[in-house]
Amino acid sequence: MKTQILALGLLMAVAACEEKHNNQNNNATQEVVEDKGYDVLMTLGHDTGSFTQGLVFHENTLLESTGGNGTSWISAIDYTTGIGERKADLDDRYFGEGITVMDGKIYQLTWHGKTGFIYDASTYEKLDKFRYDFEGWGITHDGNSLIISDGSEHLRFMDATSFSVLKEIKVTENGRKVSYLNELEYIKGFIFANQWQTDDILKIDPATGNVVKRYNFSQLAADNKQMNPQADVLNGIAYNATNDQVYITGKLWPRAYIIRLR
Repeated sequence: MKTQILALGLLMAVAACEEKHNNQNNNATQEVVEDKGYDVLMTLGHDTGSFTQGLVFHENTLLESTGGNGTSWISAIDYTTGIGERKADLDDRYFGEGITVMDGKIYQLTWHGKTGFIYDASTYEKLDKFRYDFEGWGITHDGNSLIISDGSEHLRFMDATSFSVLKEIKVTENGRKVSYLNELEYIKGFIFANQWQTDDILKIDPATGNVVKRYNFSQLAADNKQMNPQADVLNGIAYNATNDQVYITGKLWPRAYIIRLR
């Protein structure tokens, strides 16, 4: 009997050890494997003198707009290398903001100037300008209307010819307003927005204004800050529809990234 009890005790002890070992392995796996919702496909160089305010793809060329009085321009960048060529400069009195390309035209916002500029997307010739009654932050389009952020929780849909406001949505997350919406990109029926003062990109349903997903890039931000102490916030989203890839960077970042969102 004692022998049977001893054997039973040993079996229970071994089972307990195996269970503990398995639990430890499971816990370790849960801690290591984290689904951030994106994959980094390639790391590229980025001009640390570019205070990035907007990114957009046009005919396989990446266009970047920068900000600052006297340091605002539009560059055409070889997205495979990160090397850019300046194409259009703003007058020193304007602080450049976001850009988008629609129907062969580049639309560029300015921050406090309440003035936007229109360029030919092939020649970069300045064609016209337009006015608006709010701060200009980010801009994109859905194929029909321009979509503009002003740093608040509101997104305005504007006619690309008359520049009248067609509608306005309020962006919320779990019932709370989401402010500081900055650079914008329209991807597969959703609006993606950098949120200023965070390392996040928000996926917004344009029909409801609801944030349906939040992507965090704090590790990439920290890496760039370590390489360049002057590196500022994450800002800039460009979608390349030909390969379903997204290009992101930040203000004064030494690196840019080609990613795929999940």
